[in-house]
Amino acid sequence: MSVAFRDFIQLVEPIKLKEPLAKTLGAFTSDEAVLEYSFIDAVKLAGHVCPTVTGAYMICQEALTRLYEGEIPVRGEITITVYGEPDESVYGVMGQVFSFLTGAAPQTGFKGLWNKFKRKDLLKYVSEKTDSEAMSFIFERMDKQQSVLISFYPYKIPFLTDKAMRMKELLEKVIWEAANDQEQREFQDLWMERVKLMIVGRKDIDSWLKIDERRN
Repeated sequence: MSVAFRDFIQLVEPIKLKEPLAKTLGAFTSDEAVLEYSFIDAVKLAGHVCPTVTGAYMICQEALTRLYEGEIPVRGEITITVYGEPDESVYGVMGQVFSFLTGAAPQTGFKGLWNKFKRKDLLKYVSEKTDSEAMSFIFERMDKQQSVLISFYPYKIPFLTDKAMRMKELLEKVIWEAANDQEQREFQDLWMERVKLMIVGRKDIDSWLKIDERRN
C-alpha cells in the first residue's frame, strides 16, 4: 500500500543533482540524466519528519543553490565540514541527510575508482565551533574552491509559546501511550505545523539560517 504524506511535504521543491559515478557505471539510459532528491526521500531516510531533518534538507538546498548558481550541482564533488561531533546533539542525524543528498561521506564512504569518484572523507566532523550559539557547516565546491558557511539557530525558529508548551505536554503523553486519539492528532498537527512553518512559510528565516559565501 502506498504511503500518503501530508500535502506540504509532497510540494517541497526537490534538489536536482548530476551523478557522474552512476552515469559512468551505466545506471542511466541518457547521458543527460539528472537525479531528483525530494524532501520525502530525506524523510524516508530518517524515518520521520522533524526540525532537524527539515533543517538539514534546507541547509543542503540553500548551500547548493549558492555554490551552483544557475547550474545543476554535481553529487560527489562537494565537501562538508560539520562543526560538531557525530554523537553530539543531532549533528550525526544531519550528517546522514547531508551524505545522502550530496554523496559526501565520512570514513565509511566509497573509496573511489582509482583516483576518481571518491566519496570517503568528503564529510568531516570537527570538535571546534565557529559560533557558540549556532550549528555551523561549511559546504565547499571542490572544482572551484568556493564555499559557504551556514549557521543554523534552531531555537530562533518562531513558534508561539503556548503552542510549544502544549506540544511538549502532549509529546510526553504520546511517548508514554497515555494520549487519546484526539490528543495524538493534536500533537501531530502541532509538530507538523512547526515543520511547515520552516520549510514552506520560511518565517524569519534570515534570523535562524544565515549564509556566508566565501571564495578561498
